Amino acid sequence: MEAAPPAPGAPGLVSLGQGGAPTVALRHLPGVRINDERANPTGSFKDRKTSPAVSWARDRGFGTVAVAPTGHAAVSTAAYAAAAWAVRHGRGDGYAPS
Repeated sequence: MEAAPPAPGAPGLVSLGQGGAPTVALRHLPGVRINDERANPTGSFKDRKTSPAVSWARDRGFGTVAVAPTGHAAVSTAAYAAAAWAVRHGRGDGYAPS
């Protein structure tokens, strides 16, 4: 998780390094490759949608985001919200006040 969110008030994508998932060949279907989304920061494809959603909320001045607790979506949202608002609260070390 090297990518840091932008400085407070600076629009931009909150990123924890999502995307770029490697492709893997399927043994039982020669010639077919799929993305291995476990390589995303929270191990889920949900990171791809959460990054722009949390960025949108932060850039419009929202201080909170919510999501139905459906497993991977909730974990991804919590991780990206923590990254988005950690810098806003004056710290850049991943800390987000509870």
